[in-house]
Amino acid sequence: MGDSILCTGGRIFTGERYCEALLVEEGRVVAAGTEAEVRRQSPTGAEHRPLGGRLVLPGLIDAHLHLADVTRFREGLGLGGVRSLATMGETVRQWAAGHPTGSIVGRGWDPERSPDRAWPTYRDLDRAVRDRPLFVLHVSGHAGVANSAALARAGIDRRTPDPPGGRLGRAPDGTPDGRVFESAVREFVGRPDDLDLPEPTAFRRTMHWAASFGLTSFGAMSVAPEEATVLGDLAARGELPGRVRAYLHGGRWEEYFRAAPGRSAPDDRFAVIGVKEYTDGAFGPRTAWLSAPYADDPGNSGVPAAADDRLRDLLEAISRRGLAPALHAIGDRAVEYSAGMIGRYFRGSGPPARIEHAALTPPEVLPALARVGPVLVVQPGFVWSDHWLVHRLGPGRARWAYAFRTLARQGLRLAGSSDAPYDPVDPWRGIRAAVHRTDPEGRSANPAPEEQLSAEEAVQLYTVHGARALAEPGLGRLEPGAAADLVVTGVPTLEAAVALGRGSVRETWVAGRSVARAAADAQTV
Repeated sequence: MGDSILCTGGRIFTGERYCEALLVEEGRVVAAGTEAEVRRQSPTGAEHRPLGGRLVLPGLIDAHLHLADVTRFREGLGLGGVRSLATMGETVRQWAAGHPTGSIVGRGWDPERSPDRAWPTYRDLDRAVRDRPLFVLHVSGHAGVANSAALARAGIDRRTPDPPGGRLGRAPDGTPDGRVFESAVREFVGRPDDLDLPEPTAFRRTMHWAASFGLTSFGAMSVAPEEATVLGDLAARGELPGRVRAYLHGGRWEEYFRAAPGRSAPDDRFAVIGVKEYTDGAFGPRTAWLSAPYADDPGNSGVPAAADDRLRDLLEAISRRGLAPALHAIGDRAVEYSAGMIGRYFRGSGPPARIEHAALTPPEVLPALARVGPVLVVQPGFVWSDHWLVHRLGPGRARWAYAFRTLARQGLRLAGSSDAPYDPVDPWRGIRAAVHRTDPEGRSANPAPEEQLSAEEAVQLYTVHGARALAEPGLGRLEPGAAADLVVTGVPTLEAAVALGRGSVRETWVAGRSVARAAADAQTV
């Protein structure tokens, strides 16, 4: 592939408009317009790339996912297909037999997919593995279940109190039953990001796989210092097949700068730009912080996960460092709280403050968001995944879940993401959910047609708006001066690409270089 590439004969969605032709030089867009306009600017000898009527769009951006956990999920014990406790036990036993040493962590288990929605206890897990620690992580990442060996290793017994911002599941006599929620996952059992770090080659495999969906840039969340170091080293060696902007783990962010004070400078492929912290949990385990109790659990309004003084100190410290906060807030009370804390204590002038998820935003919450104006990093795929939400919240509240058009009409900035591995990494699934609201089986967390987005608006969540969330105006668009990160599809229109999804992707470029190709095009490009 040469240094100058002329693309003609197709349709190009720049992220802002449609045009006919594109000129790329030295990894950046030089011209975008009519074929005649772009040809006039094309140098002699430019490589001509006829598009044959196909659509080109900017490289897709996932503004919130967990790269290390995606890698562990892909290469570890996955429980996403489990539909019963018996199947879980058998799956774990088979894995343990093939991996006879070390602790075991299973990921992706979702009780909402089981007919009885039953949670295991430590006794159920002990029947599968008793001789070493086993922890089964809830699909949300905000809860899990430990076997007796894992409880013992963590020092959990009847005398152990619930930690701040979390709780332990207990039997009627007060004995811990193995279930842990929110900070108890992190404090007592250990987050997956505290376990063995994937090998650098595993990170590369994950990013090449993600590129096959058209993804070129990633907002990596809750990044441990060790993960940031690996990703930074890969970038320095020119081995990172995409762009990563990292938000460090809220409890460990200072470790990264103590170990490598020079690594904070922006880089083409990798940079640390923020810190992720939690203010509540998730709808699945009923730990999202609500202003009123859950409809299906009247004594429970969720778990406030942040202490005021600690969050204040964090916001002030990262302001001085030039980093941005990314505050996890799913319930309406957590969203309003997060906006208030950002407004009071964050004084950064660099990357924008973000609220992650902002899942429940009834009209009463909108003034607080409007006053502060954070970027709201949403997960459109949750509209489908949380199809059971009306039972958890009641129909009145569920109407304001994932209310994307309402938020956009308030002038709030939205960016799209997956939260993978806690939802599928596939950005096309999220785009379709933003456009159609109901899944192929007619299910939805909030099917309100008033919240539908057009195909262009949905793609913009994962392009120009995703770039703004990462403070990268040169990404997510195919206008002059922007990076030549793009997706060549095999279809003529955006609507067809949205309908076909990943199957429409023929080639993915980063900085004008191919990082993924569909098999059908591998010999013709």
